[in-house]
Amino acid sequence: MLKRILCFLLIAVFWGGMATAQAQQFIYKWTDEYGQLKYSELPPPPGTPYETVRRPAGTAGGAEAAARDLAREQEELAQTLAEEEARRQAQEEQVQQQAEEVRARNCEIARKNVEILQSDRPVIKTDEQGNRVAIDAEQRAAELQRAIKDQEYFCEP
Repeated sequence: MLKRILCFLLIAVFWGGMATAQAQQFIYKWTDEYGQLKYSELPPPPGTPYETVRRPAGTAGGAEAAARDLAREQEELAQTLAEEEARRQAQEEQVQQQAEEVRARNCEIARKNVEILQSDRPVIKTDEQGNRVAIDAEQRAAELQRAIKDQEYFCEP
């Protein structure tokens, strides 16, 4: 999608620059109401007789320079967009890698919890007051079910 937008922008800027370069090869010449001769890139006021004059050859280089500037700007824009896309992609990869690391840690924790809850050893938890309390068989079964669900969620791709 970003590549399509970039292509569209580059084409639009290119054709706009070409149209501007073509339009600037001619200028308008007319005499104003005070008798002064006027030259302009813009047409004279409506109703004023005028003639279209080709620009002198010395200014044609200006169109070429404008085209070169436009091409340079397009290249800079393309490079900037490519750099931004590369940064975005690198950031996405970093986020994906971090998510995979967190998932792997959670999988390991869930596996250890299942192993502990399935063993014959007593399971000790800390209550709200900070006291260590052994859980009963009913709590152990509930914790085991939750640990198994966690293991299925975090350890399965």
